[in-house]
Amino acid sequence: MKRFFVLISILLSPASQAIWFEATGQAVIVQGDKQQARQLATQEAIKQALMFAGARVSSVQKLANGLLQDDRFEIRAGGEVDRVELVNEVYQDDIVTVSIRADIFPEEAQCSGADYRKSLVTSWFPIKDKRQATLGEVFDLGKALPKQLSRAFSLSSRHVQVDAIQNFYLTPDLHPAAQAMGLTKRSGGQLALLAEITDLSHQQNTPGALTFWRDTTIERQFALQVTLVEGMTGEVLMQEQFHTSAPWQFSLHDSIQPESQQFWQSSYGMAVSDLLTSVAQRVDEEVSCLPANGRVLKVSNEQLTINMGQHQGVNRGDKLRVFKLNQFMDPLGHPHYQYFLHPVEVIVTQVQQDYALLESANGAPLANIQPNDFVSKR
Repeated sequence: MKRFFVLISILLSPASQAIWFEATGQAVIVQGDKQQARQLATQEAIKQALMFAGARVSSVQKLANGLLQDDRFEIRAGGEVDRVELVNEVYQDDIVTVSIRADIFPEEAQCSGADYRKSLVTSWFPIKDKRQATLGEVFDLGKALPKQLSRAFSLSSRHVQVDAIQNFYLTPDLHPAAQAMGLTKRSGGQLALLAEITDLSHQQNTPGALTFWRDTTIERQFALQVTLVEGMTGEVLMQEQFHTSAPWQFSLHDSIQPESQQFWQSSYGMAVSDLLTSVAQRVDEEVSCLPANGRVLKVSNEQLTINMGQHQGVNRGDKLRVFKLNQFMDPLGHPHYQYFLHPVEVIVTQVQQDYALLESANGAPLANIQPNDFVSKR
């Protein structure tokens, strides 16, 4: 179990507008492993400070390791991190508390694509080698992961939200573009995330003759192959493998429910959760400047209903463009796309949580617009 508290100490400098953020993270010491607990608590503190400031890093784990080892940090951020200092660490019973202070220069969005949140749809994640799921009988892990990933997006993503999780497995061997386009058309999203669990293997570490008093430990791997696809065109935006490992605290014969707190509060569950946060942040970074597209759901009496609303950041008075998309193949068989913009700009007149109503911005008729046409703010 991890717990955290965020303390914000603000120091404004007229010259640089630097802001200091102080945050505190806690972690439980499992099986006497103070080093791992210290690292987890440090990661939590850094993550909270950066999320509050709106910054992003390539790896919170690397940043935490760098802080613990006093090395240079590897940073890729929407805000700029000048330095991070370890303020304090306290051990009490089986809990370690770590306090850090970060000097962050938040930056404003650098592109108009950040105006609206992009909608993402996904489905259950298949396990490549089901024999590896025998330990703990976690055969349904792929059903639990999308829900946890959705939570990770809601906590750490500024540009993407998970709008739908389809209750079926996709076939990883098929071309991702066709599957993604079918998934987004079915669910109404803009982006599709296809994922496969590629490694759940484990290794037992038996104590040697000189360390006979130690218990046998199990180290378990977790790897997730992630493919992010633009559902409108089928373009693969990102394809990456994410990997982590952590102690498996349960016995060889325990049956663990992947939906349970028992799983997610274990060292292994927390490592998987941190990995999903990394996935959410990486996707968020990849599509931060991608224009947000919506679909026309209904056309009636010179009024359009679209599948974007307050959840995506749509406001009354926003002006959008309507367009159609046409795909064609060149002589070499490569796909190309044509965008057909409707000549009339539309304006948002009513906004609900998940949809909005649009009318012509200048009173001109909205001819030749059909459901499944697209709208965008660019």
